[in-house]
Amino acid sequence: MKNILLIIGLFSIIGCANPKKLHKMMDKLPEATAKECDQRFPIKETTDTLTVTDTALVKAYEEEYLRVLLMLNDLMNKGCDTIVREKIKEVVKTLPAKTNTKVVVRTQESTAKLEVLKNDCEKTIKSLSQINTKIVADLQKLELKNEKLKTRNRWMWFVIVCLTIFAFRRQIAKLII
Repeated sequence: MKNILLIIGLFSIIGCANPKKLHKMMDKLPEATAKECDQRFPIKETTDTLTVTDTALVKAYEEEYLRVLLMLNDLMNKGCDTIVREKIKEVVKTLPAKTNTKVVVRTQESTAKLEVLKNDCEKTIKSLSQINTKIVADLQKLELKNEKLKTRNRWMWFVIVCLTIFAFRRQIAKLII
């Protein structure tokens, strides 16, 4: 019985993931941590609305209002009752409501998604730079080998020319003398 309790206690101590262990694990695997955080705690998209009024339309309403007001004043001065005049003035005092608004929506991106993408890009850049370094090293080796072959080729042509001159030395001597 003591052995079983000891084994259970030992497994519970070893198997527990306290915050320090979790932080160490998260530091070792930042890509996996960012993916997990993105899946478990996604950032909700928010929208911001801005209303923009069309000032040209409002100005046109005001001009139309003044024109109608002048026409009504002319009509009322030509023979209208004072009570009717007051009622008309109260109705005309109110301007039409401003219309024609635009709504602009802005959404926020998840920083965890951006971190995952950034880590993926860094991995790709790192692998491509390693491939590039390997290609540059191979290129330098090939250039060195090519230089050696060029030197060997020059010596071979020198030997061929010397042997040709040696083989035809009598004929060349007759031409010179």
